[in-house]
Amino acid sequence: MVGRPPKNQLKKSSQSDLSPSLYDKYTDLKRKYKELKKKNANLNEECERAIKKIKRCKDERDSLLEQLAKSSNEPESKHSRVSKPITKYDSSSKFTSSALVNTKHRSLVRNIVNDIPIKSKVSAPKRGQGRAAAAPRNMKAYLVPKDENGNFILPVEVGLHTVIKLGKIVYDRDSFHNDRYIYPVGYAVKRPYLSMIDPDKNTIYTSRIEDGEDGPKFIVEAEDRPNQPITATSATGAWTPVIKQANIIRERKHSNAASGPDYFGLSQPTIRKMIQELPNAEHCKNYIMQVFELHVPNGAGKHSKKRFSKKYDMESCDMEAFS
Repeated sequence: MVGRPPKNQLKKSSQSDLSPSLYDKYTDLKRKYKELKKKNANLNEECERAIKKIKRCKDERDSLLEQLAKSSNEPESKHSRVSKPITKYDSSSKFTSSALVNTKHRSLVRNIVNDIPIKSKVSAPKRGQGRAAAAPRNMKAYLVPKDENGNFILPVEVGLHTVIKLGKIVYDRDSFHNDRYIYPVGYAVKRPYLSMIDPDKNTIYTSRIEDGEDGPKFIVEAEDRPNQPITATSATGAWTPVIKQANIIRERKHSNAASGPDYFGLSQPTIRKMIQELPNAEHCKNYIMQVFELHVPNGAGKHSKKRFSKKYDMESCDMEAFS
């Protein structure tokens, strides 16, 4: 009966056809393959154990952070309020000062994880889930000269932005400020950015804030597209179409995400200081006043001299701020 030879006979015939050297290499490779397969199995087991350990540690961390968050939100009891700092305590007992525990726990939760919302005493509107309120912190800002009436001398160049107008603060309407920024009506700055119509050129954009009745109206207009402003109810909403269109005509696969306060110059420390010093800024109930470390432009290095030397008359600066 004619048919295929048995598998054993096929193996024997194929092995007999191989030369001794090739057969030795074949057996050696087969042995190495089995060893690698065994090592791979061991590595897979170790990986599974490591993943389980990481998951267990993560669960323990989440449980601990949850307990910390709960304890930090508990109201202080009468017995926990102390008028003097605690200098001695029993090592076998826990602290009973809720004020110290709250301070410590809040800093731990804020530094380790961002997904646990912390209730803030500031009544500022939230812009994101669990966003912590802006705390006062020291920021470096340049000293901008003022005229005889105490008004800033404009225009002034601050980084990429040229401040044309600072505007007026609307303090009695909550939508015109939050805990981080104030949106003055009439505020106007200019800055360069990629053109939306010519992929080979940049252009100058003017960013303005106007009164939109229900809240601030953010406007961005390009010099090479006059009378075609982009209007939105937020700074980010006004600048996002600009970045998106600039990327499209250049066929760039960059992100279209924009930080509106950055492009409007509102997050620039020097500009923030100027706005914070406008009349009625202290009446913005949700805004947290920031502390600024002042620097004289000519004493801040070559980078600052280049930007401020044409705009500033240093003899008119009030040097009493540095005494």
